[in-house]
Amino acid sequence: MSAVLHWSVSPRMWGLLMCMVFVVCCQVTLQAQKTGEQPPPDDSVIVFSPALPLLTDEAAAKAAIVHTGGFNLLFSQSGWGAGGFYSYRLGDNSSIVVSVDISGRRNTDEFENAWLGPIPVVAEKVNRLFMIPATIGFQYRLFADDLQDSFRPFVMAGFTPTLILQSPYIRDGIYYEFFQSFGYARTYLRWGGVFGVGSMFGNIAEGSVVGFTARYYTIPFGGDGLESMRDFPITNFGGVFLTLSAGWTW
Repeated sequence: MSAVLHWSVSPRMWGLLMCMVFVVCCQVTLQAQKTGEQPPPDDSVIVFSPALPLLTDEAAAKAAIVHTGGFNLLFSQSGWGAGGFYSYRLGDNSSIVVSVDISGRRNTDEFENAWLGPIPVVAEKVNRLFMIPATIGFQYRLFADDLQDSFRPFVMAGFTPTLILQSPYIRDGIYYEFFQSFGYARTYLRWGGVFGVGSMFGNIAEGSVVGFTARYYTIPFGGDGLESMRDFPITNFGGVFLTLSAGWTW
């Protein structure tokens, strides 16, 4: 009896085989598509330029500014005064400062509390006194590396030749009006010193600045001093002055 070997595959087996072939073909096709696809577009098309050129230009503009000048408004126990200032920058943090101011000077409160005939006067006042300090000083900026340029605290010190003017108020029973008294005025020159702390505000590159300074002057007169009120001579024309400044840079 001859035997013939047959490899018979059932229909169920053929179906399983075809499914496996289909899955393999799909996997190969997907892999080919993934390998050949285009890269995704960039997240952003905005290109930012580095800030260094801008900062360099701003620093160069500030470095070119060495002059500052403007006006002062002074307040002290003697009242208020006015003046002007100029500074020249020597380096990044140091400057030479020059200011000339004028202020009245007294050592007590003065109110019109009496009459000389029809004229209201300050009883016991004998002179009008004025001081004109011309300050030449050195100013140094503090905390330059830690604070922004819009806030620039500083210390300053200098010497101050001062012109002191004495004009009569009531003399020998005669009252001298304000402008009339300057025709009888006497002047004195005295030397003194000054120390101060303060700050400037504002961006110097924008061309304008404001500042505040508290200064202490010592200006000894010598001798018996000068009287504004009778029997109360002033022997030192110094004191604390609060100064508001406004100016320009160039």
